Amino acid sequence: MKTKPLYLDDSYLKEMNAEVLEVLPEGEGTYRVILDQTVFYPMGGGQATDQGILTGDNWSGEVYQVINRDGEIWHFVKATTAPTVGIKVRGIINWDRRYKNMKLHSAGHIIDFAMFLLGYSPKTLVPLKADHNKNPHIVYQGTLEEDIKQKLADKTNELVAKNLKFTWYFQPLEDLKKEAIYLIPGLPTNKPLRTLKLDGVGAVADGGTQVKNTSEVGKIKIESIEKEEGLTIIKYSIAD
Repeated sequence: MKTKPLYLDDSYLKEMNAEVLEVLPEGEGTYRVILDQTVFYPMGGGQATDQGILTGDNWSGEVYQVINRDGEIWHFVKATTAPTVGIKVRGIINWDRRYKNMKLHSAGHIIDFAMFLLGYSPKTLVPLKADHNKNPHIVYQGTLEEDIKQKLADKTNELVAKNLKFTWYFQPLEDLKKEAIYLIPGLPTNKPLRTLKLDGVGAVADGGTQVKNTSEVGKIKIESIEKEEGLTIIKYSIAD
């Protein structure tokens, strides 16, 4: 990868200076751009893309989408002219959008940690995937006979009220195995993995942006718990 992903080390960075490494036309008045480093989070892992602006000498553009494609982070930009390879630019993300996405992402993990503490995950319900965007939800393989909606809401918001600290760092897979509550199949073995740890609970592999502590998310509402073709879907929301 040509781009250093600054957001993996610091989720709270809002701006950066960068150099344009590559530019391709995408459509009329739109371009895709590779930078040497970025604070813009690319859509993935259930978390929505960052948006914002890039500005340089006699050039500016609106970043409307960021995607990790074929191992490179592409910034999709609307601009009257293409940026020139080699120019220096200043990038600023839409922080309100990013911060809401961070809280939604962390809320999903808090629910997942609550499911672990209640003894449902990963033994009975196996985590499959999640969406932390417009329709936040977590999907588990397996179903339960009992109604756990209130129990899950209580445990989730108990973790919020405890103001538990989130930390993230890189480590080899073998070290992650020692503290992870579960591991998604297919994790790479040839590079350090980013670990998300919740104090006093455990850790998971994660590549998104997160808040620093559970209380920062605010109250989490369990909207529904639905069963569908052998799956359990937990839908949730946070206060605006």
